[in-house]
Amino acid sequence: MVIGDHGGPNGQVFYTDTEPEPRQGPVQGSEGTENLAWFHTLAHGLFPYHLNLVADGAEATAVYVTDYSRVDWEIPEDTERKKMPAPTAPDTFADATGLRYVIESDVMGGMGPDLMPFSEPSEAESFADNYGGRTIGYDDIDRSLVDGIQMTGMN
Repeated sequence: MVIGDHGGPNGQVFYTDTEPEPRQGPVQGSEGTENLAWFHTLAHGLFPYHLNLVADGAEATAVYVTDYSRVDWEIPEDTERKKMPAPTAPDTFADATGLRYVIESDVMGGMGPDLMPFSEPSEAESFADNYGGRTIGYDDIDRSLVDGIQMTGMN
């Protein structure tokens, strides 16, 4: 894990009648954010948290993640650890359920291997062609997949 400039995709989850703990979003009282959880990694943060809450009966009203099809990104070639940027502007996020995710690539997120989301399937395929890996849909993301990504990062 790299502390500081973490890089990689970010995510937000909103739940119906469930206040996430620990709170990671804006302070209580900010309109529309009282049931928000914010994460700086998908495979090591958002999806494990989300899958646990869903298993306990929580219902997500919205899941947003960085959409690299909306971002002008570049991976510096002169670095040992290839990583994606970590944009946080509102227009860089998209509904997680409609995206394609690249897994098993040579490009890292904030804590190692991660899911790289794209709204344009052809961009996800191109990313996988250039940096390794394969593409999957949102419905393919489950506990087993997330655990496998996390374990890959331990090697």
